[in-house]
This record gives sequence, structure tokens and C-alpha cells, in this order.
Amino acid sequence: MSRLRWPLRLYILAVLGAALAALPAGAGFRGDLTSSDTLLFALVIVMAAVGQLWPVHLSVKVKMTVDETATFAAALLLGPFYAMVATAASTLIALHFRGVRQRWYSRGFNTAASVLATGAAATVYVLIAGPGSIVVREPWAILLAAVANYLVHTTLVDIVVALQLKRHPLIGWWRLHRRLVPYEAALLLMGALGAIAAQSQPWTLVLFAVPMAVVLLTLRDSARVREQTKTAILELADLIDLRDPYTHGHSQRVANLAERLAKRLKLEYTQVELIRDAARVHDIGKIGTNDLVLLKPGPLTDEEQKEMRRHTEIGHRLLKRLPEFWEGAELVLSHHERHDGMGYPRGLKGDELPFEVSVISVADAYDAMTTDRPYRKGLAWDAVRAELLRQRGKQWRERAVDAFIEMIDEERRALLADRPTLAPSAVMRASRRASGS
Repeated sequence: MSRLRWPLRLYILAVLGAALAALPAGAGFRGDLTSSDTLLFALVIVMAAVGQLWPVHLSVKVKMTVDETATFAAALLLGPFYAMVATAASTLIALHFRGVRQRWYSRGFNTAASVLATGAAATVYVLIAGPGSIVVREPWAILLAAVANYLVHTTLVDIVVALQLKRHPLIGWWRLHRRLVPYEAALLLMGALGAIAAQSQPWTLVLFAVPMAVVLLTLRDSARVREQTKTAILELADLIDLRDPYTHGHSQRVANLAERLAKRLKLEYTQVELIRDAARVHDIGKIGTNDLVLLKPGPLTDEEQKEMRRHTEIGHRLLKRLPEFWEGAELVLSHHERHDGMGYPRGLKGDELPFEVSVISVADAYDAMTTDRPYRKGLAWDAVRAELLRQRGKQWRERAVDAFIEMIDEERRALLADRPTLAPSAVMRASRRASGS
């Protein structure tokens, strides 16, 4: 946990502490479990655990499971304490059987977020409907409990992601969640219906495993479509590179460099993935750049510079409409901004720029400087290194430049060390051939 930034560390500890405090607080609503309640409690744990075994990854940071049907039914029937215990148990069981290699604080946060969401739903329901109420007669209590469940869980997760990426949690909130709301609503509705059915016959909750599976399959189909869309956009970025033979493979190289640099900087996994994907499509806006400007071998006029600079905004407009790239779209828009505020298109400076921008733009500049162009040969590393140091703190953040130079220096030393040395006889033969003897 020491690798995490202190705001993120404090937030995770606060959520864990809140969950641990919520359990004894929920015990105040606890009643004695009847035999039917005990059966329901066991069914919820099993169904919720199974519902988490096959999560659907909708993006780098967002995944969905179908366990909410069971846990929401528990919130309506068992009260806050037992519902939270069932949620915690099912989450820990699922993490164990999935064999997920997560750090303890990641497991703890995921469990705590689910516990707090279920606890909020159960508490709202009990406060409005009262303990021991007939679920089918309390539609408003059910609705408000569902809203509490959704808002608490999404808020807790959105904040941790925002802290990881240094983003405001409300930026792009609707764009991120709009496709997930129908699935969440369906799961909570099934949980309410399951609670109505199970209040008289607990075993009937098992019947709701079938619609849970249907939602899971639908989610998988949606995720497959999104993945295909992402692949198509990445291929489009590669095709745009092909328009100029001198930039062939540029985006792939920049993505590779930026990913390696992000890992060297020990950024969060989500940041590394975001940087890699944004770097891969950073020049996609050149699809709207005139060939006469894009392929011009010499210096550009002022008007041509304006035309070329439009590619950041074109790329941003294209990508921000796609859920798979909406966060990366902001990095694409800013990848020609400078740390000193002299970049474009908005003239952002200092902390106005996400740190990920410097990671991408350093990699972009390195590849541009070392690649042959019609009007010059690619620069040697010594010249590139000098330029990076000259613009350190001006064009890019110091930390990004220092880490990049260290990375390239180490890779060059490793490459030289791995080169096999010629045997003396081979050196002599090579020398004789060179002299013509």
C-alpha cells in the first residue's frame, strides 16, 4: 500500500474503516434469524458468490457482476447487519475462488464498497418501511433503497478511480455510466422481485439465477461489441500512420515507449493502460488533415500550422463519443500542450495538465526526433538527450524527462552488453577484407 499516493491511501483506509464501523452499527437493527431466514441467508451468499465468479470487464477500470440481485434481495429481507455480512462473505469467497491476484487493500476496498452499498440500501428500506414489513407493499421504500445502493457503490468506486487518475469524479460521469444504468436497474429490479417471492418461500430466490445469467450474457455481448469498436479504432490509427511513409508505425512505437515509461514511473495499472491506449490513438485526428499539409516535406506556413494543429481537436471530438476512449480523448486533446503553457490548443500549464500528458508527449517527441524525415535524418541519442534536457521543465515535466532518459540509457547499456564480441581471428579477417588484402 506504500506505493499508493497518500490521498488514495487515506481514502481506501477510510472506506475500509467505514465498512468495519457499519457492521456493528447495523447490528442495532439485527433480529433473530428464523429457519427460513437462515436458508435465505445461505442462498444469498452462494448466489452472490457465483454471480461474481465471471465479471465482465467493460473497460480498464469498469467491470460488472450480477451479484446485486441476490444482495439487494438480502437488503430488503434480512436487514442491514445480515445483508452486509452476506455481501462481505460472498465477495471474499468469490475473490478466493476466482484466484484473483490482488493486493489486500484492493480486495478490502472491493468488499467494503459492496458492503456499504448493501448496508445503505437495507438501512433506507428499514427506516422507511420498518422491520418485518411486507416487501410487496413498500414500492417507494424499494425504489429509494435501490437508488441508495446504486449511488453509494458507484460513488465509492468513481472516487477511487478519480484519485488513481487525478481526475474530478464528476467529469464524464454520465458518459461513463449511461450504458450501465439499464443493467444495474435490471439487476436491482430482479432483486426486488426475488425478495417479494422469497419472503414466503425462500428457495424461490434460486429461480432468479436464470435471469441473472441472461443479464450476464447480455453484458458479455455488449463488452464484445465495445472491444471490437476499440480494435477498429486502433486499426484506424495505424492506417492513418500509413498515409505518411515516414510515420509508419509511429503510434505503435509511441504507445510502446509511453507504456514502458509509465511502468518505470510506477504509475497505477489503470494509468498505464490509459496512457498506452491514448498514445496509440494520439494522432488519429490527422484523418482530417489535408494531404498537402500532412505530407509536405518542408517547413509549414502559418496557415498550414493552424491546419496541422487542428488534429488534436479532431481526434478529441472523435474519441470523446466512444466510452472506450472518452478519458483518453482528453489526453489526445492535450498531447501538444507544454508544461510552461506555450503549447496548444488551450495553452494549459503546470498542474492544469494531467501527468499522463507528459508521459505521452515525451515518448512522441523522442520517436519524432529519432525517425528519418524527408528533410532530415533521424537524430542520434546524444542530440535527442540534449534536447530533452533543454526542454526539461519547459515542454515536459521534470519527472517524466528524468525517468525517460534513465530508461533509454539503461536500455542502450543493456543492448551494448548483450552484443556478442567478435573473436580475435574474426576481427583480423574483417580487417583484411576491409584493407583489400
